[in-house]
Amino acid sequence: MSAEVARRRLRWGGDTRIANRCLLRAAPAPQFVMKILAVATFALWCGVCTEASADCRDEVAAAFERLSTSGRPYRKEVTSVISDQQTFHGTVEFRPPDRMREITSNGVRGYGSSEVIRVGQRIWSGAGLWPWTWREWDAGSAQIVLEQRKDFSALSDRPIPAQAVFECLGRVEYQGTAYLGYRARLDAAIMTFSLPNTAPSEAQQQELSRRLAQMPQQWRTVFIDPERMLPVHDIVAEDNQLERPKSKVQYSYPDRIRIEPPIWCSIGLCPVGW
Repeated sequence: MSAEVARRRLRWGGDTRIANRCLLRAAPAPQFVMKILAVATFALWCGVCTEASADCRDEVAAAFERLSTSGRPYRKEVTSVISDQQTFHGTVEFRPPDRMREITSNGVRGYGSSEVIRVGQRIWSGAGLWPWTWREWDAGSAQIVLEQRKDFSALSDRPIPAQAVFECLGRVEYQGTAYLGYRARLDAAIMTFSLPNTAPSEAQQQELSRRLAQMPQQWRTVFIDPERMLPVHDIVAEDNQLERPKSKVQYSYPDRIRIEPPIWCSIGLCPVGW
């Protein structure tokens, strides 16, 4: 696939007829009737509703795997639109093998930001510049969490499911830089509450199809640095809306990231536990 073709396909977001077929396949089986129709948009990986193109899922998965195996420090900046009035922001830094700093803000005025720092088996939580907000986790709680979450981050990378199908876009220019591009369809779905052994009415089926058809098509687009083969952008956006994403993760790889215990905790001013 040429770079121009890839850019054109990325811009226009694929074949809408294929998207419609995906949506129609999501309708419930005829033996169920909708008791309550609640429309919810969430990500489902559609392994059969995709254009006939090479599946580069393994290349995408390998790039994210290198984040933890390359030994490089890196920074991850997360933005997620919750509503017109609220946008979540988060930044997490990793310094192998066992140092992490995470700062998050829920986007609500007056709430400020919260911070978590991990150094080895020790963890501290606080609210930035105010010494009295900081606490060190007790050893038992820290051990339990670290055993469950190796990266110990609330902003873990989005998974690459085994059934995911990533279309290969080839070299794609994004924000003035050339990357290797990959794209997967995220399909909208209807959440229904039903009673067994009853058939939906024709009106209910039409309403379901109408709501499915009105849901905007979303894509997950991943851009990878062709030299390092590490991810740079991981974007969820509607057709032709890469500059207005629903959520976006940007990775950078500074040569040096310094992560140390909070200074007031290092001199014994932080209580242990909550």
